[in-house]
Order: sequence, then C-alpha cells, then structure tokens
Amino acid sequence: MKRHLAPMLVITCLPATSLALQAMTDDALSTVTGADGVSVGLNSDTGISAASLQWVTDDNGLNDGSCSGGIANQHACTQLQDVSLEGVGGALNQQWDLDVGSDDSGNPMLAVTGNWSPQKFEIGGLTFNTAADNASARSLGSLALISSGQFSLINRGGFFNAGGDYATLDMSANGDLIYRQGAAGSAELSLANLLLAARFTNGAAGGQALSTGRVGIDAQGLLVSAPFADVDIGFDLAFKANPADFDQTGRNNLLRFGWQGGLVNPVWRLQAGGFGYGIYMNGADSYQDFDGSQSGQRSQGISLYTEWDFDSDFSLSLGEAGGNGTIARFSNWQRLGAAPGPMFRLPIIFDVFQGGVGPAGLCAGSATSGVVDQTACTAAGGEWYGNTLPGANEAAFGVLMRDGRLLAYNTLVEVEDPLAGGTVTPVDWGAAFTFGKLDADIFLYPYGRADGTTVATTDTGIRADINLIAQSPDAWRRANSSSAAVRATSGNGWQTNTHFMMVDSAANAGVGFINGDIIYQARDLFIRVTDGDTRYPDLPGGLWLQTDNKAQYHFRSIFGGGYMDNLSYDALTKVSLIDVNLNTSQFLFVLNPLPVDSSTGAAPIGFNGLLDLDNSYITVGEISSPQSQFYVKDISGRVAWRNGSLSMVSGQNTSDGLPQLAISNDLDIGTSAHFGGTPGAPLVGTLGFGSEDFGRMAIPAGTWHSDVILKIP
Repeated sequence: MKRHLAPMLVITCLPATSLALQAMTDDALSTVTGADGVSVGLNSDTGISAASLQWVTDDNGLNDGSCSGGIANQHACTQLQDVSLEGVGGALNQQWDLDVGSDDSGNPMLAVTGNWSPQKFEIGGLTFNTAADNASARSLGSLALISSGQFSLINRGGFFNAGGDYATLDMSANGDLIYRQGAAGSAELSLANLLLAARFTNGAAGGQALSTGRVGIDAQGLLVSAPFADVDIGFDLAFKANPADFDQTGRNNLLRFGWQGGLVNPVWRLQAGGFGYGIYMNGADSYQDFDGSQSGQRSQGISLYTEWDFDSDFSLSLGEAGGNGTIARFSNWQRLGAAPGPMFRLPIIFDVFQGGVGPAGLCAGSATSGVVDQTACTAAGGEWYGNTLPGANEAAFGVLMRDGRLLAYNTLVEVEDPLAGGTVTPVDWGAAFTFGKLDADIFLYPYGRADGTTVATTDTGIRADINLIAQSPDAWRRANSSSAAVRATSGNGWQTNTHFMMVDSAANAGVGFINGDIIYQARDLFIRVTDGDTRYPDLPGGLWLQTDNKAQYHFRSIFGGGYMDNLSYDALTKVSLIDVNLNTSQFLFVLNPLPVDSSTGAAPIGFNGLLDLDNSYITVGEISSPQSQFYVKDISGRVAWRNGSLSMVSGQNTSDGLPQLAISNDLDIGTSAHFGGTPGAPLVGTLGFGSEDFGRMAIPAGTWHSDVILKIP
C-alpha cells in the first residue's frame, strides 16, 4: 500500500450487560445469551486510499511480489489501481460489533453485526502485469460502488464453522454501482437504485422467517448454504452521456431488473483453483470443470460455484425504469419435467491467460457434461469451436463457464403499473427459456476502441473474445439423421435440454423451439459506454457492442409444440427443422434511452443494430426428410435495425385493458443501412431447395418499418 490516510478507529470493550447486538433482530437476539462484546467504529473525514493493490498468482513459490519468473505462461499480478473508500455527504462512518456467548444449550456462539452510512468504494482501474504483457498503463475501466447497509452473522463455534446449519445470516445494502471508460466526465453506465439483500429463512411455506444455514470454511474453501434463503436483487440500468465524477443525478433510465423471493437448497462455494492447463476429460471431475469438488492440479485462479431450486414465491422482474415504471413479473416457477439435480447451476472459473496457452475450445456434440478435446469431439460427430487465445505478447482475464444449467420456467406473468394504484394483471402464460448445458470461454483485454476508426484502440475499456454454447447435446445431429430410428432418439434427455417456448399454463402446453442449440462467437468485440461515434453520427449514445472482426450467431432447433410434461421426440407436434447461422464481419448493437411516451406513460428502451453478413445461411427442413430443405445460403451484405423501440404498457393504459409489449423499428437493407456513415453493401444470397440452387437474389437498398404488438388475453 503506497498511500494511506489513517482513519479514526474507536474500539470499546463492552460488559456483558451492554451487548453490542442492538442492531440485530429479536429472533437473532434470542439465540445468544450472556456475552462479552467489542464495538469497532471506523470514522474518517478523508477516507482510506491505496495507489495499488496487487494479487499475485502462480509465482511458483517466489513469494517476492514480482510479476516475472514463476510458472511459465501462468504467473500474473492482478492489479486494482487507485483504490479508495470515503464517505458520501459526510465522513466515512462504519460501526461493527463483535460478541461472544452461548445458545440455550451451552454451545459457544460468535456474532458480528455492522452497518455503514453512505460511502463510496472506488476502483480507478482493473488490470494486470504478466511476463507476456505488462498492462499496468491500461485498464478495463473505473468503478464506484456507492452504498449504505447492514450485515449480521451469528455462528456456532466461530464465524466459519462449516460443521452444520448453525449460522444466522442477514444482510442488505442499497445504492448505486457506476462504471465508466475514461476520466471523470466520460459517459457512465449505472446500476441505479441498486438493492442487494439476502438472509437465511425457513422458506416460503413458513413465511420466510429468519432461520439458519451454513457459513464456513472446509477443505475446499468458503461455503455458504442453507435449506432456504430469501433474496432481493434489483436495479435500474441507467446511462448518462455527460456526467460529473460518478454522477448519481440526471441519468436516463433504460430498464428495470428484479430478482426476488425464495431459494431452496442454495449453495455458494468460493475456492482457490483456476484453469487445469492441458487437461481434457469428459466428466464432472475434469480439471476444466468445477462441480463443487476439487481434483487434479489447477492454476491459482478462483472457482465460484452456485446452485439452487426456486421456491414458490420466487419471481424475475423485467420492465421499464422510467415513465410509469411498468414491469412484468415472471413467477410460479416449476421444474422442467422431472429434470434431476438443481434447477439452476452455474460453475465459473476466473483466471489470467497469456502466451497462447489456455482452453483450446468448446464442443457442440454428444458430451452431456465436462469438456472434450477436438479429436474426441469430431469422432463423436460433434462440432468444434476453437478459441482465439491471447498471443505470445498478450494476456487477458478469463471467465470460463462449464456445465451451467437453467431447467425451470415460469407459469405466471404479472404486469404491474405502479402509477395506476399498483394494479396487477395476472396472465396464465410462461416463457420456457431453458438451458441444458451452458459452456463459455470469455477473454477480456484491457483495451478500448477509439472513436471513428476500425483499428485504433485506447488504454481504457473492454475488448472481448467469446465462445458460448447452450446446447441440447447431440439432439441436432440425431434430428438430421437419414435413419428414422436415430431421429426418434433426438428428444432423449429433453428434460435437460435447451428450449425456447411460450407456455399456456392452463393447458400445460407450449409452442416454440425445442431441443435446440445456441452457438455464439465473437472476436475483438468492444463493450463500450459512449455518447456516440463519429463513424456513425446518427447513432445515439448508450451501451455499445461493436466488432469489425467477427460475430457469429448460430441457432438450430425443432420448431413445434407439445405438453410440458413430455417434450420427447415422439410426443411432439413437429413442424420443421430450423437452422439460422449469421456470420458477420462487422456487428454493432446499441442500447439507448428514449423519452417517455406521454399518451401511455411508457418509457421505451431504444435499440439499434448493424450486421455486415458474410457467408450466412437460413434453412427450413422437413422433419421426416431433413435433406429436403428450403434454404437461402451464401448471404452477404448489410442489414440494420434503426429507431428501435421496445415498450411495456399495462392494461390501465390500453383501450382493451390488456397489457402489451410493443416493438417497432425500421429495417434498412444494403446501401440504405449506414447511420450517417458509409453505405452498406447490397444484400445478396442464393435460394434453393434440397440440392438444387434456384438462383441468386439481390436487394440493393430499401427500408421497411415494422410495428409488433404482443398481447396475451
């Protein structure tokens, strides 16, 4: 720590008769008797700061803090630059109380409670220094967390006793999380009105009363789990083009996100251990996987594992953060069929990769868990999607996901308009967007994209290379087999597959895309927070995703319908095989705020997009004869979505009383697609059926306007 402003630290030893547990609930107080306590107050007018905090990994026992030597192509120094903690609107003020006592059975108990008034925790830059690349002068951007909150943990036998469900945990914080790419005054993206709350409870059936779980450290690392927990996470995604330094005022809201309610058997596990270099195994114990157990030799990264089921009161909320603030709550979640294991699971590995060494790629194929190498993938009829790893003189932060899943869906939608007396319109429909096997390799480089150019970079920002596959293992290969017997097995394992369906909950029936795969690749994708770009002067500021290299979107599936308790191949009403593969040499997507519609009170979410297509195709095949397919292939040229608007209107503001989702945009084609910059190339493609080409089609230019209104009576 190179620079330190000492705060005033107040420590008071308390007698047993004046326990420092006053901030705790009455239920929590009743579990601890007779204790001696210590109260710690942290007060500072100037706050605390450090020029740099450094985390050294894979140094091979050097223990000298250096960023050279160590394990070749692994040794790294992750850096947090210009870190500070200070008060907001006054002095930095935290109060923490520590108590020791026993419960009614005489078991030793330890309790810590704390609260803090508004404070700002700021990180000036996140970067690294490695033998391959010293990026100390660059960063992914700056971040500030402005919050106030409280924390309470009581545990038997110490804070981190993992011996049983003895811990009481209750925490909450609210404030803002603000991110920018550049100095103060650069455009900022915020998670405004941020709320984070979690506590151990007795479940929805018991009224979500405070109860116990487990907070401990075992041989694998830090474990937090419980039979039940209640969570409340919410924020408004907001943007400001010309802010002051981490500005909380005058922001333009984009959308509202909320995640509220109960979790059943939640597990959060944090442990040391990054990527297992050079190891490929098909199975849960692969060194590239993390399933809650530790095996083999891993690098010194971090593994984070989460899983849970959804309780009966859980809901996911999406909607508008401005105007009337209309939101849709997706609730009454249920398991997909009889899918075994947790409804939700997400194992993640964090590491630093360099020198062309790291995970070689991902397989869309027959493996239902783990990862396989390219040889095993292709031998089993799978498709290999290789990674572009950091070069010999490059390094990147890596985020790896292995065997993630979401095997549950909502059966009720509730649309609420807060400005119409909180009126709620319930609809017995659901969205079955499930993910059977989710794998991803994401590499983040500390570079920004310069304004008005296709090649130049800046020292601050995020450049990403991404491979992501959400698949139904081997379903597509089987559905396209020439053998009817093989095709009949393409729905095997449907309860753990990927589906995108709309569900009529009353009829227990769904229609949409079943047993599908989503494959996404991006190279040199810049994630930008910007007020605009001179290359495209007609595009608004906001959150930009932009690449001039490669972005691929590949989606394939059976289109049809069926009953949600049996989506096997034979039980489906099958319409067609759909295969859409969009390869782009330039991709641009912008999410931007729009003004409130005075007639409906809606605050639409704006969107714009541009795709320069290259060797893309769309096929629609027959179920019984997959080779009989209509296609448009060898597609090239430009399309763009312009003036996009997505708004949610409650039934209190529609003529028929039904809530609606309204989507409108202009679709520009060919030379008409430019956003004030260079016109695009004409859109061309080859049409055909089976193995016969009908001919080439070209659309030099054009604009189509579309309005889509979705209503569910």
